[in-house]
Amino acid sequence: MLNKKPTILANEKVVITFYDVNYQEVSNLHLTTNEYGTVQGSFVAPNNGLLGQMQLKSSAGNSSKFFSVEEYKRPTFEVKFEPIKEAYRLEDLVKVNGSAQALAGNNIDGAKVQYRVVREMRYPWLPWWRGYRFPSAGASMEITNGTTTTDANGQFLIEFKAIPDYSADAENKPEYYYTVYADVTDIAGETRSSQTSVTVGYIALMYKLICQKKHH
Repeated sequence: MLNKKPTILANEKVVITFYDVNYQEVSNLHLTTNEYGTVQGSFVAPNNGLLGQMQLKSSAGNSSKFFSVEEYKRPTFEVKFEPIKEAYRLEDLVKVNGSAQALAGNNIDGAKVQYRVVREMRYPWLPWWRGYRFPSAGASMEITNGTTTTDANGQFLIEFKAIPDYSADAENKPEYYYTVYADVTDIAGETRSSQTSVTVGYIALMYKLICQKKHH
């Protein structure tokens, strides 16, 4: 038995039916496919009844698609990081300051902060005359994680050591990107997230040392 070759159903009338979690019909759309065999339409999700997995079913080929409808919760606070202005060197202790503030204006104190720091390595440049192959960038790696708490002003501090990849050739002067991810959960159980990053590299360190030498 030969398999039928799929064909485009142009100018075909189809019915798309919307079913709720109890497989009860919510509404349907009568549509006509275009020259490419596609249709376009929209449904309004029910604002009462059970939430969860619902279904769209097409009369064309009796195909269906499941999707999830969940309650939308408007955020009550936001998490921000302060800009990192200090120039850090490898092996330095990096300090990152953040805050959690309610949209109403008050500070979110006593909130749990879960954080992790992920390191990535890249090579900004290599002199072409060295005749080397461009080395591959290192894989991203989580170098630390932990928890802390926001203070009375809704602020928190994350500290980590700018650890390089000791297996990388320092002669190629790689740059290290440290991304800090923070999830802040208030006493009501609401969680909001934010992230920031800091770059530390051998080139910046070399430039800083040269400038210091010139000013002496």
